[in-house]
Amino acid sequence: MIPPQLISLIEKQPGNIHRANTESVVEALKALDISLESEFAEFFLNYVITFFKSTASNEELCDIAEPSNEIEVGTDFIHEVWELPENFICLTTVQGEGCYLYDKKNGEVLDFSLAQRAEFLAGKVGLKWNTFFDFLTWYLS
Repeated sequence: MIPPQLISLIEKQPGNIHRANTESVVEALKALDISLESEFAEFFLNYVITFFKSTASNEELCDIAEPSNEIEVGTDFIHEVWELPENFICLTTVQGEGCYLYDKKNGEVLDFSLAQRAEFLAGKVGLKWNTFFDFLTWYLS
Protein backbone atom coordinates (compact mmCIF):
# COMPACT_ATOMS: atom_id res chain seq x y z
CA MET A 1 0.00 0.00 0.00
CA ILE A 2 1.33 3.41 -0.92
CA PRO A 3 2.08 5.34 2.30
CA PRO A 4 -0.16 8.38 2.92
CA GLN A 5 2.88 10.71 3.09
CA LEU A 6 3.96 9.58 -0.39
CA ILE A 7 0.41 9.91 -1.77
CA SER A 8 0.38 13.49 -0.51
CA LEU A 9 3.65 14.24 -2.32
CA ILE A 10 2.44 12.59 -5.53
CA GLU A 11 -0.87 14.45 -5.48
CA LYS A 12 1.02 17.77 -5.49
CA GLN A 13 2.69 17.00 -8.84
CA PRO A 14 1.58 18.85 -12.00
CA GLY A 15 -0.54 17.41 -14.77
CA ASN A 16 -2.98 14.53 -14.90
CA ILE A 17 -1.17 12.09 -12.66
CA HIS A 18 -3.95 9.53 -12.22
CA ARG A 19 -3.58 6.44 -14.42
CA ALA A 20 -6.61 5.66 -16.58
CA ASN A 21 -5.24 2.80 -18.73
CA THR A 22 -3.74 0.04 -16.62
CA GLU A 23 -3.61 -2.49 -19.46
CA SER A 24 -0.54 -0.80 -20.96
CA VAL A 25 1.13 -0.84 -17.53
CA VAL A 26 0.46 -4.54 -17.01
CA GLU A 27 1.95 -5.26 -20.46
CA ALA A 28 5.03 -3.14 -19.67
CA LEU A 29 5.50 -4.79 -16.28
CA LYS A 30 5.32 -8.23 -17.88
CA ALA A 31 7.80 -7.18 -20.60
CA LEU A 32 10.21 -6.04 -17.88
CA ASP A 33 9.51 -9.14 -15.76
CA ILE A 34 8.44 -7.09 -12.74
CA SER A 35 6.02 -8.55 -10.20
CA LEU A 36 2.51 -7.11 -10.24
CA GLU A 37 2.69 -7.30 -6.43
CA SER A 38 5.71 -4.96 -6.15
CA GLU A 39 5.72 -1.36 -4.95
CA PHE A 40 6.92 -0.43 -8.43
CA ALA A 41 3.83 -2.00 -10.01
CA GLU A 42 1.48 -0.53 -7.42
CA PHE A 43 2.77 2.97 -8.14
CA PHE A 44 2.58 2.72 -11.92
CA LEU A 45 -0.84 1.04 -11.88
CA ASN A 46 -2.16 4.10 -10.03
CA TYR A 47 -0.10 7.03 -11.30
CA VAL A 48 1.40 8.48 -14.47
CA ILE A 49 4.68 10.35 -14.19
CA THR A 50 4.01 13.65 -15.87
CA PHE A 51 6.59 16.27 -14.99
CA PHE A 52 7.36 15.33 -11.42
CA LYS A 53 9.37 18.06 -9.72
CA SER A 54 12.20 17.24 -7.37
CA THR A 55 14.30 19.52 -5.21
CA ALA A 56 16.60 16.57 -4.45
CA SER A 57 17.58 15.61 -8.01
CA ASN A 58 17.92 17.00 -11.52
CA GLU A 59 17.22 13.58 -13.06
CA GLU A 60 13.83 13.31 -14.77
CA LEU A 61 11.81 10.21 -13.95
CA CYS A 62 10.32 8.31 -16.89
CA ASP A 63 6.90 6.72 -17.10
CA ILE A 64 6.43 3.04 -17.79
CA ALA A 65 3.70 3.33 -20.41
CA GLU A 66 2.71 6.88 -21.32
CA PRO A 67 3.26 8.48 -23.71
CA SER A 68 5.71 5.72 -24.62
CA ASN A 69 7.61 2.89 -23.00
CA GLU A 70 10.49 5.12 -21.88
CA ILE A 71 11.51 2.84 -19.01
CA GLU A 72 11.79 -0.19 -21.31
CA VAL A 73 13.85 1.78 -23.84
CA GLY A 74 16.22 3.06 -21.12
CA THR A 75 16.46 -0.42 -19.62
CA ASP A 76 17.36 -1.95 -22.99
CA PHE A 77 20.06 0.72 -23.33
CA ILE A 78 21.67 0.04 -19.93
CA HIS A 79 21.70 -3.71 -20.62
CA GLU A 80 22.98 -3.54 -24.21
CA VAL A 81 25.32 -0.53 -24.13
CA TRP A 82 26.44 -0.26 -20.50
CA GLU A 83 26.20 -4.03 -20.00
CA LEU A 84 24.51 -3.80 -16.61
CA PRO A 85 22.88 -6.92 -15.14
CA GLU A 86 19.37 -7.86 -16.30
CA ASN A 87 17.83 -7.33 -12.86
CA PHE A 88 18.21 -3.54 -13.14
CA ILE A 89 15.50 -1.31 -14.57
CA CYS A 90 16.34 2.25 -15.65
CA LEU A 91 14.02 4.82 -14.06
CA THR A 92 15.39 7.98 -15.69
CA THR A 93 16.93 9.20 -18.90
CA VAL A 94 20.59 8.28 -19.36
CA GLN A 95 21.69 11.58 -20.87
CA GLY A 96 24.01 12.51 -18.00
CA GLU A 97 25.87 9.17 -18.10
CA GLY A 98 24.03 8.01 -15.03
CA CYS A 99 20.57 7.07 -13.85
CA TYR A 100 18.50 5.69 -11.03
CA LEU A 101 18.19 1.92 -11.16
CA TYR A 102 15.41 -0.22 -9.74
CA ASP A 103 16.50 -3.72 -8.76
CA LYS A 104 13.59 -5.97 -9.62
CA LYS A 105 15.01 -8.79 -7.48
CA ASN A 106 14.67 -6.96 -4.17
CA GLY A 107 12.92 -3.62 -4.81
CA GLU A 108 15.93 -1.47 -3.95
CA VAL A 109 16.84 1.68 -5.89
CA LEU A 110 20.43 2.69 -6.62
CA ASP A 111 22.07 5.83 -7.96
CA PHE A 112 24.28 4.69 -10.86
CA SER A 113 27.12 6.65 -12.46
CA LEU A 114 28.81 5.32 -15.58
CA ALA A 115 32.12 6.67 -14.24
CA GLN A 116 31.81 4.17 -11.36
CA ARG A 117 30.63 1.22 -13.48
CA ALA A 118 33.48 -1.11 -12.46
CA GLU A 119 32.93 -0.41 -8.76
CA PHE A 120 29.19 -0.85 -9.21
CA LEU A 121 29.58 -4.22 -10.92
CA ALA A 122 32.02 -5.30 -8.19
CA GLY A 123 29.37 -4.53 -5.57
CA LYS A 124 31.32 -1.63 -4.08
CA VAL A 125 28.67 1.01 -4.75
CA GLY A 126 26.21 0.84 -1.92
CA LEU A 127 22.48 0.89 -1.73
CA LYS A 128 20.74 4.25 -1.74
CA TRP A 129 17.09 3.37 -0.96
CA ASN A 130 15.70 0.15 0.50
CA THR A 131 12.40 0.40 -1.36
CA PHE A 132 10.84 2.08 -4.37
CA PHE A 133 8.51 4.04 -2.08
CA ASP A 134 11.52 5.27 -0.04
CA PHE A 135 13.11 6.47 -3.27
CA LEU A 136 9.97 8.28 -4.44
CA THR A 137 9.51 9.91 -1.04
CA TRP A 138 13.08 11.23 -1.18
CA TYR A 139 12.73 12.32 -4.81
CA LEU A 140 9.47 14.22 -4.22
CA SER A 141 10.37 15.74 -0.81
